[in-house]
Amino acid sequence: MTHSPVPYRSVDHELDRRRTLRALSRGGMSRAEVCDATREVRASAEVLGVPAGRACPVCGADLRETQWIHGTAIGEKSGTARSLAEIRQLLSVLRGGEELTVHTVEVCLRCGWNHLLREDGYRGVAGKVLPESGSVEYPTTYDDGPGHRREDQLGD
Repeated sequence: MTHSPVPYRSVDHELDRRRTLRALSRGGMSRAEVCDATREVRASAEVLGVPAGRACPVCGADLRETQWIHGTAIGEKSGTARSLAEIRQLLSVLRGGEELTVHTVEVCLRCGWNHLLREDGYRGVAGKVLPESGSVEYPTTYDDGPGHRREDQLGD
């Protein structure tokens, strides 16, 4: 039997994103403050990221989404960007009680806009087996509608 990697905890950062964009439009923040993606963040979006299917709210270029992983169970990999396939593999070997958090970040390669979209926390379950590929439905409030299915996300 297979089990989808369903997060036990999800935190949506859409309100913070909206506040940031509102502050930018009202002059409370400068473009340099919000378009501050580091070389590492841009490189991860270019190499490991997937097209987000929506435009950058600052410059209108296509956005990419990249995943960063955090957790004591993954050692040196914690705090690094990883492909969705590698994250699936890491989730499949999490032991009972171990945790992994996946941060999904949107990045604009043109202007450097970047923002944390969501944090998903996963716990290992003894004996679980995950599928090789698939998708999970995430509710969103971004430009692409209230909910959508993406083949480039975790789960089945």
